[in-house]
Amino acid sequence: MLTRRLFVSGAAAATASCLCSARIGSAQSIQTDALHICTELILADVNLANRISTEENPNNKPVNSTNKDAEAISLSQKKWHPKRRILSVDFTETVPFEDKIIKFAKEWEQFMGMRLKFGRGDPDILASFSKGGSWSYVGTDSRYFAKKGIPSMNFGWFDRNTQDSEFSRTTLHEFGHALSLVHEQQHPHGEISWKKEKVYAYYKNLGWEKEDVDKNIFAKYDLGQINGGEYDRHSIMHYPIPAELVSESADVVGWNNDLSANDKIVIGALYPDIQTGLPL
Repeated sequence: MLTRRLFVSGAAAATASCLCSARIGSAQSIQTDALHICTELILADVNLANRISTEENPNNKPVNSTNKDAEAISLSQKKWHPKRRILSVDFTETVPFEDKIIKFAKEWEQFMGMRLKFGRGDPDILASFSKGGSWSYVGTDSRYFAKKGIPSMNFGWFDRNTQDSEFSRTTLHEFGHALSLVHEQQHPHGEISWKKEKVYAYYKNLGWEKEDVDKNIFAKYDLGQINGGEYDRHSIMHYPIPAELVSESADVVGWNNDLSANDKIVIGALYPDIQTGLPL
């Protein structure tokens, strides 16, 4: 398991864990052995992240490197330039299911002005297939690693037998991170009725300490730190939440396999379909 929200030196990352399903299931019947751990990664070197993000998009305001809560880097400041037309994507190797990844990743294109171009070389996003977890760097951090030939995204459990629902769920989620989106359950307006002691016990079975749960489940972003509007329980960026972990049935969240209506609105607002005169 990757260490969660650990800041280290150099090109290493701070991680924030999310859950992705290894197979289909309802929110009421989510089992720990049915889950994989997947992670969103953030470049730990704040000054380097600032330089990369502002070079790409001058409207990305630099993050204050003296911020004591460094892990709460303003993820709204990792947006790609709104007039960018193309994000280049490459794979580190040829796999028999790459057409599935391309198919589901390109669903984002229907709702934004950018296009994902695969196999062009000089990538902005570089995806690998190392066994284990699935993860992605957030927004403009992706380019730093991809330009160095270091994967900025990983799909750790895909194979020939993976169901389309899993390809859809995980691919859309990881590319959402690459487009600068973060985890929906930590939205400041997400008033989830957590049963905290049960949540601690549930995630302990996945190897999480209480501190991990506090940071990755209960902590919330400030509204100014995130991209998007109101809390959306149907977002592709949301954790599944089983019924036994919450007091209110309205807070139960199943497997979100597809983009929600709000996901489509948010990505269109971030990257509008602007006529730039630049080729696609």
